[in-house]
Amino acid sequence: MIVLYPIVLVGAAYLMMKSAKRGLGSRGRMWFGAWVVAGALFTFSLLTGLSIGLFLLPASAFAVFWLAVHAPHRREAAGFPVGAALVVIAVLLFV
Repeated sequence: MIVLYPIVLVGAAYLMMKSAKRGLGSRGRMWFGAWVVAGALFTFSLLTGLSIGLFLLPASAFAVFWLAVHAPHRREAAGFPVGAALVVIAVLLFV
């Protein structure tokens, strides 16, 4: 199970490189927010592991892959670690 998470990230990075070379994708705050949501969903899925995370992994993988193709720019993709950090901070504050 834990092997799937790095596979998703490597696959998304590959898709981002291919899409960026073709010049696909738009830019803007909306895409940054979408990356924040995808990062939060992916991190929550990772942290919950074998309980609910198993059911969230397909949705988070779809979100990451879809964004890698449609919003492949690095500026907007910086929202992914922001979303991950928000989930980690929320877990630390509320647990």
